[in-house]
Amino acid sequence: MKKDKKLSTLNMAVQNLKAKKLRTGFMMFFVILMSATVFFSTVLMSNLKRGIKNTTERAGADMIVIPNKGTEDIRDSLFAGTPCSVFFDKSWEKEVAKVKGVERVSAQIYAGTLSASCCDLPVQMIVFNPETDFVVQPWLKDQDAVKLKKGEILVGNRVQAEPGEKLRLYATEFDVAGKLERTGMGYDISVFMTFDTFCKLKDSETARANLPMDDIENKISMLMVDTDNNLEGIDFFNLKKDIENAGTSGEEIYIGTADELLSGISEQVKNLSGYGNILIYISLISTCLALISIFVLTINERRYEFGVLYALGARKKQMRNIILSEALIISGIGGVVGTLLTYSLITVFKDVISIRLNIPFLDVGFANTMPIALLCIAIALITGIVAAICSSYQISKGEVYRLLRENE
Repeated sequence: MKKDKKLSTLNMAVQNLKAKKLRTGFMMFFVILMSATVFFSTVLMSNLKRGIKNTTERAGADMIVIPNKGTEDIRDSLFAGTPCSVFFDKSWEKEVAKVKGVERVSAQIYAGTLSASCCDLPVQMIVFNPETDFVVQPWLKDQDAVKLKKGEILVGNRVQAEPGEKLRLYATEFDVAGKLERTGMGYDISVFMTFDTFCKLKDSETARANLPMDDIENKISMLMVDTDNNLEGIDFFNLKKDIENAGTSGEEIYIGTADELLSGISEQVKNLSGYGNILIYISLISTCLALISIFVLTINERRYEFGVLYALGARKKQMRNIILSEALIISGIGGVVGTLLTYSLITVFKDVISIRLNIPFLDVGFANTMPIALLCIAIALITGIVAAICSSYQISKGEVYRLLRENE
């Protein structure tokens, strides 16, 4: 029984790989590199797409009205939480509310803090009116902190502050009343407060130097517009025109849906996804060619070995199985190691990666990464099988005496 085990196809493949450790390690390196590239690229693209989906779904308004010059800033803030300060005339709120087809309107202010000693950290301050708001409060209900008192704020999941602590913004201290769950969008690194609380910054010289605090009662950054669902067949094109003509301040504004506002980022993600796919294809082809080349070269060196096995009664099918077993061991271990190593690095450095690559939320949970990990390992195994089939062809067509004489 022991002899049979020693002469088994799998055991012979393992012994062959151990005998040539340098060659085995070199081939495994290519598989690890390929698996790491595929896993990282796929996880990255998956999170970017999920971030856009979360942002558009949580926008909560049929239409968004913002200053034309502030579209990119607001877009980046919604998607990635990049701090920005955008303002236009508050008179738009009342005028837009009068437009036929508009059911309700709620104003918000977007004001960014500074990366300076006056602020504990740079964040996006989102100011909303609890009396008119229909966007923020619906998903804050579970936080038991919707009815914010003056001086209280809510912080996003990634903001480094806990309930009961104080957060210093523009040399003004605010009480943290609650912390939100992860949203996968810019809200995770934002701070929410009411207009009354925001007006506390009037007493801050730093805030007055950087924000229009002296006239803040007449300023807003965004209008969230909900259309009247009872009106059938609303012409959004004409509604946009009516809203655009409603204001009296003469300011140029942008009117669109959350999808339209984020279309630029969606296009960038599509382009990035395309480049990522090209990188994956190059990695796959390079790894496959490298494995095939190494297998072919090593098999040429092992012709005498295979000739001896043939002479001892081994069949060509057994020879092919040995080569296939070697390829599966290399590609299987390489795929698992590459995937696990990359997963570990992403888990440890996810915050750094998220900040550096401007990704609002990098989800590396088991449910989301396991299918990707299995896919990467499967691709590695398939690559190994292809390499084994291509390289074993020359052995299967060789005659025993030729294989023995070639090394004499």
